[in-house]
Amino acid sequence: MVKSYIRRLLPGYPKPPALPQKRSTLPPIPRSLRTQLKDYPEHLERLQLALHGVSVARTTRRPRVEMAVWAIDDRLSRFLAEAQHELDAARCSGDPERLARAKRDEAVMFEVSRKNAWMGDEVFAEWFRVEVGSGSTDPDRS
Repeated sequence: MVKSYIRRLLPGYPKPPALPQKRSTLPPIPRSLRTQLKDYPEHLERLQLALHGVSVARTTRRPRVEMAVWAIDDRLSRFLAEAQHELDAARCSGDPERLARAKRDEAVMFEVSRKNAWMGDEVFAEWFRVEVGSGSTDPDRS
C-alpha cells in the first residue's frame, strides 16, 4: 500500500489521464447583447471571456448567475467608459468622421449598459443555474 503510493509520487510513473472538462461549450452571451454588439466583435469576445472566467472559477457562496451578471455589468461599464474616452479624444481631434463614429459608439454602449435590456434572457440564466450549478454535463439530465 505505502509502496504503491510512493511509486506514484516518483518521476516517470504514469500519471492518470486528465479529467475531461465539464463542458465543451462556452457560456452564452445574452441574445439582446449579441444583437446590439454585432458590429463590435472584440466586445463580444471580451464578454465571452468574462463569462468563461465565471464558469470555470472556483465555487463561492454567491450563485454563479449573480457572478455572471456582475461580470457582464463590469464589462459593459468598461465599454461605456472606453466609448466616452474615445468621444472626448474625437472632440479634441476635430475630425468630423471620427466624432460621428465616436458619438454612435457611445450611444450604442450607453444603450447596451442598461440592465433592463438584457437581464431577462432565460437561456443565459439557465446555463449558469443548470450547467454550472448542478455540475451536470448534460442539460437534459439535470
